[in-house]
Amino acid sequence: MALIVVVLVEDQNPYFVNILLAGYDKETGPSLYYIDYIATLHKVDKGAFGYGSYFSLAMMDRHYHSGMTVEEAIDLVDKCIMEIGSRLVVAPPNFVIKIVDKDGAREYAWRESVKDAAVASA
Repeated sequence: MALIVVVLVEDQNPYFVNILLAGYDKETGPSLYYIDYIATLHKVDKGAFGYGSYFSLAMMDRHYHSGMTVEEAIDLVDKCIMEIGSRLVVAPPNFVIKIVDKDGAREYAWRESVKDAAVASA
């Protein structure tokens, strides 16, 4: 089992930052925590923050299930990115997808909306 994390830095004020913190422990397996800007900590199965979170969390609520394969999770992440791109007026141009599992944390893929949009319109 692995956690799939999409990294998007949205807040530019260093004093007001929300964090999704992912880790792996040999006894408990993967864990994901949401920490908001006032230091409230919650253990979650899935998470997002910022303007795009309204759309991403709705997609996750509909399609997430425990025990997802990496391929299913990446497909869900891609659905979230597409939803953000189609609904958010100022959608972020780039996304980094990372995996956290027993082998550590690693970058899995990049999604470049600006480049993809240019290719699609050509």
